[in-house]
Amino acid sequence: MSISPTVFAMIVLLTGSVTLHSQLAAPPAPEAPATEGTVLQIHVSSVLVPVVVRDAQGRAVGNLKQEDFRLFDQGKRRPVIGFTLQQAEAHRDEQPAVQGSISESSKTANDSGAPPVAQPSAAANRFIVFLFDDRHLGPGNLERAKKAGIRMLEQPLADGDRAVVLSFLGVNSGMTHDSAPLQAAIAKLKPRQINQHDHSQCPDIDYYTADQILNKHSKTEWDIAYEQAANCAHKSLAAGPANGTGYVEQMVRTAAEQSLVVGDQDVRETLTYVEDVVRSLSKLPGQRTLILVSSGFFTGTDEGMALHSQVVNVAAASNVTINTLDAGGLGGGSVSGNQSTAGSVFANITGQPGGNQLESMRENQNVMSELADSTGGTYFHDSNNLEGGLKTLAAGPEYLYLLEFSLQDVKPNGSYHSLKVEVSRSGLALQARKGYVAPLPPKKK
Repeated sequence: MSISPTVFAMIVLLTGSVTLHSQLAAPPAPEAPATEGTVLQIHVSSVLVPVVVRDAQGRAVGNLKQEDFRLFDQGKRRPVIGFTLQQAEAHRDEQPAVQGSISESSKTANDSGAPPVAQPSAAANRFIVFLFDDRHLGPGNLERAKKAGIRMLEQPLADGDRAVVLSFLGVNSGMTHDSAPLQAAIAKLKPRQINQHDHSQCPDIDYYTADQILNKHSKTEWDIAYEQAANCAHKSLAAGPANGTGYVEQMVRTAAEQSLVVGDQDVRETLTYVEDVVRSLSKLPGQRTLILVSSGFFTGTDEGMALHSQVVNVAAASNVTINTLDAGGLGGGSVSGNQSTAGSVFANITGQPGGNQLESMRENQNVMSELADSTGGTYFHDSNNLEGGLKTLAAGPEYLYLLEFSLQDVKPNGSYHSLKVEVSRSGLALQARKGYVAPLPPKKK
């Protein structure tokens, strides 16, 4: 997969051998549209499952062994074939950093043929990327996140830490130990909210609803959209929703298809960029942490789920922790009272649009939660203390277990598999990857 210009620039800046060029502040050039099935070609022979274990007081536990863990895939127990314990730099002297053998996937994860990256000129133990989501955050939430980030960075970074501030649409501070350029980069952030559907279309169909209509084949969603289209276009409902060849039906289908195309492009560009950042971080020594500051984004389509799973696979194999912060703060996921049901009596009766908004926000929160849980990170949410959240996420987990199991007998059909991890010792809480998408068989040439 190609590396976008902004992320490539970050890699170059890590060497400490060049200065930041002016063109790096521009939004990254769009990648060529992926052909159908391209992003779904995930060929892996095993899955890595990061796990963080805490005691009743919330302290990380770092003295478990491979035999203490039980791993279940779709309810079926899987043998753990690889086991690693990663330890934060501050705790390296307390006990051995690794118990058991490092899995083969971990040893070969960076053997992808990518050009080697020169080491930073100054010694560093930890690298942190603050990735601000200027694609999806509205002006109010982004402004609050900016203020929290600037205040958090008023305190100098710890000795041995290096950080970079990035955004999806071009902000890049360069990797540095100095807080000033990081704060300056945050101050430049502006909300763009690109690849958003057109609310003035007739009917108004968002990405979530388009997926329900075209991919999930929801009759309820179709009937509501049909009624709204008929009213906003001043057409008669005499033909009824069952008439599959009418003008109103074509309006619904066209609006849904347009919204789905825009939404698919957005999630593709978003997750591809996150994966590029993870791959860039994987080339650096020491502890690597990505902190995503966002309100989340919808990834409920088949392609979105596959891309999400691929990001997690790369992060786990590369020992990159993804922490996420919900910039909406407390109550940021509440349903607004003005959710539109205009143009549809059926919508008012069923309350479906309000349910859609709630479910869509849950999906947005789920992607944030799963990116963190699946890589041994932390999801900070339901709090207005964004500054405190950033400080917590920047600290990272003290201990991270990495379990590996084989996909040898898993059907290559692209289906979603739920995962569950248990530990033999009582009184412990686990944070672990919740699932993965099975690979698809190679496409026939």
